Amino acid sequence: MVIHAHPDDEASQTGGTLARYAAAGFRTVLVTCTDGRQGNGVDGCKPGHRDHRPEQIAARRSHELAMSKVALGISDLVQLDYPDSGMPESANDTDPRAFSRLEGEPITLQLEALMRKYQPDVVVTYPPNGLSNHPDHVRTHELTVAAFGRIRKAGGLPAGRDGETGPERRMPKLYYIALSVSRLKAARTRAEATLGPGIWTPPLEIGVDDDSITTAVNISGFWAHKLRALAAHASQADASALLRVLNVTGQENPVEEYILADPPWSGGEQESDLFQGIVGGS
Repeated sequence: MVIHAHPDDEASQTGGTLARYAAAGFRTVLVTCTDGRQGNGVDGCKPGHRDHRPEQIAARRSHELAMSKVALGISDLVQLDYPDSGMPESANDTDPRAFSRLEGEPITLQLEALMRKYQPDVVVTYPPNGLSNHPDHVRTHELTVAAFGRIRKAGGLPAGRDGETGPERRMPKLYYIALSVSRLKAARTRAEATLGPGIWTPPLEIGVDDDSITTAVNISGFWAHKLRALAAHASQADASALLRVLNVTGQENPVEEYILADPPWSGGEQESDLFQGIVGGS
């Protein structure tokens, strides 16, 4: 189960991972918390522009998300459709009806119920800073961790599948999405060499020390799936800019990186599989 904030996050940050495990026969569940209404409108217009139509944008992004789902082979897509918060200049500018400002308890209960319904072996979401400090990303982290904590407090999920119950319990593994500084630097170098100086690349500030990465999932066989999913989000300038960069930087040893948050990382050799240590893992 991968829990994201907006349509397109699933492709840019975890697309290869989702495609890899879907192809291996794992059930892949994508939860998208917001409707993306604060994204780009017609001709790239931004929120506040007279031609920006949030409802129309949300409908288009839902359609794009459906295409991304197909490209990645995702088994189950759950759209919570809370209003996107956008990137306001200050917290006071955020609509009180937006996802990042809503009361957390009902959403935590919703996420907990989804975990109980789908009984994942692995849950993936953002780190505490949301990777990019976007308020919806940060809120997604907070609420996912709260829901996960309730599963832990209850002793885990049933050891069986498909609603089976019994005395045995198990806890899913919890991972945070991560990007290593070395990989970001390498991508910037390759992008500038191919596309020219000044080309946009993901900022180094979102990276973490290489030693922090506990898990690197090889997605070399699913790079094309990730690019197709990202291309599905054609209305969004950020997705298009990232697609341009990945087209020239991602072919050499492509991986998606994670930090194991629960159970706490005990050190040792870096994982190559989110299901490592789980019976039936790949």
